[in-house]
Amino acid sequence: MRLKRDFSLHWKNYLILFLVVELSLEVAVIPLFNAWTSLLLNLGAIPYLSYTNALSLVTSHPYITLGLLLELNILIICVFGQFALILNGVVLIKQDEFSFRAILKNTARQLRQLDPLGIFFFAGYFLLIVPFSGIFFNSPLLSKIVIPEFILDFLLQKPLYATLIGIFYLAIFILSIRLLFVLPLMLFEKVKIKAALAQSWQLTRNKFWAYTLKLLKISFIALITNLGLIGILYSIQLGLDQNPLSALIGGSINVTLLQIGSFLISVWASVALLQLILPADVTLATYKSTKKSWLSKIAKPLFALFTLGTLLGNGAYLVHLGQTPLIISHRGVDAKNGVQNTIPALRKTSQAKPNYIEIDIQETKDHKFVVMHDENLKQLADLNTSPQELTLAQLTALTVHENGHQAKIPSFDEYLSVAKQYEQKLLVEIKTTKRDSKNMLKNFFNTYKTTLKQNDHELQSLDYKVITSAKKYAPTLNAYYILPYNFIFPQTPANGYTMEKTTLNDSFVTQAKLSFKKVYSWTVNSDEDLKKAAFLDVDGIITDNVTEARWIYHNFNANTSYANRLLDAVILLPE
Repeated sequence: MRLKRDFSLHWKNYLILFLVVELSLEVAVIPLFNAWTSLLLNLGAIPYLSYTNALSLVTSHPYITLGLLLELNILIICVFGQFALILNGVVLIKQDEFSFRAILKNTARQLRQLDPLGIFFFAGYFLLIVPFSGIFFNSPLLSKIVIPEFILDFLLQKPLYATLIGIFYLAIFILSIRLLFVLPLMLFEKVKIKAALAQSWQLTRNKFWAYTLKLLKISFIALITNLGLIGILYSIQLGLDQNPLSALIGGSINVTLLQIGSFLISVWASVALLQLILPADVTLATYKSTKKSWLSKIAKPLFALFTLGTLLGNGAYLVHLGQTPLIISHRGVDAKNGVQNTIPALRKTSQAKPNYIEIDIQETKDHKFVVMHDENLKQLADLNTSPQELTLAQLTALTVHENGHQAKIPSFDEYLSVAKQYEQKLLVEIKTTKRDSKNMLKNFFNTYKTTLKQNDHELQSLDYKVITSAKKYAPTLNAYYILPYNFIFPQTPANGYTMEKTTLNDSFVTQAKLSFKKVYSWTVNSDEDLKKAAFLDVDGIITDNVTEARWIYHNFNANTSYANRLLDAVILLPE
């Protein structure tokens, strides 16, 4: 009841606090970090940043590595600063003394008290506990600290790994509850890290379920309120859609109300959770000033401008359906209609008319090429060996099994021949290993560059050497560099990038378009992910379900009612 009364009295201040902090991060802080990273990579002539070149970065570019580590430390300080700003703001609003001058001064004082040991603690706390739990604090600064979905999918297929992941998440959840009070103790009571850990552990002793239930209650109220808001606005929009004159204007207003309402609900939940961990008698210095702050002077014009921009942006969203991207079959299958990377699956999948079929090829012991994804044949052929240890004749004699189907392993030549019969274009992923021959790439391009070009096939690879070799030996072929993680936009000679969907965002796609590069997104299967890809205007999606993807895109473009677009906005538009 106390929280309800407090929030109803001060909701405008809470909204301004969270909105200003969020916009400051998105408009100023994050672009500065991106510029810093890009500058460092350019100074070192480093074309991209990924886990695949992390070791060479450390050994060949130590000063660049130090610069990136310094950036990481400053990032952690900024995350701490964001948390402190919001927590200090909540305290001052409760005191009826809300001012950004007071918030900034208190936060600066707390930052000065932060010792080097605190940096390491916050690094672990924010990079591990907060992103995984997501219970009481989220930051756009940590938006890229996620496990890519393809890694989780792979691990969850293994019972042992799935169990370990479950235990890990449970442990993180428990730690999130037991360490709830660490940061408030350090911020407001100047308690050292070791003592704060002990006190938080003691404060939550025998109260784990009590705090868990409070968190769940807050989350449940926020969820139900959000669903109610969506339902009301959807019902209103259904009525407005009956009149073409009011549909677009009303839709723009309703989508804006949805965004504002959802943001306000998330602010309420955050305030409720933060007040749960605040000391009851905490007070802060107010630093009163007789002058009206510059923010107060420009607040109303800025808010009006922001609202107008949001309305226009939402209007553009409602009329912009996004292009239907190229539909690319992942490993040559469509809804488990055969064994991946095999001829029978190719014949069936080509009937669904994908724009491309994506396949994987590897070198054999006798320097030929076979269509195979896995580096070990154990899973598909029940043979504990690699393609590089067998000849092409030995490999093509093997039968592989998957999803109730079986087929022979095809050579790359056979796959190319059948694809030509069906006039099916291919996206060929060249997989490399340490067991490949020295001249593998040179031999490949000398043998296949003409055939690939004549049939409009394209290439992709996780190995950057494949991209540079493609530009050397076959410069007219389209070659895409596969990126499993979006750290920073790369500067490479590739024609485009195949980006894992988890960290793909509109900023990356926009930079790609400005650089005249294409973007393929993988692996895109769900209705939500398919719509997101279209809204991002990616050039192509790699999917396991070609027929379903084509059906979803057809309906997505055909059903243009603003009421349905309002529902789509829940997943497509940021709050």
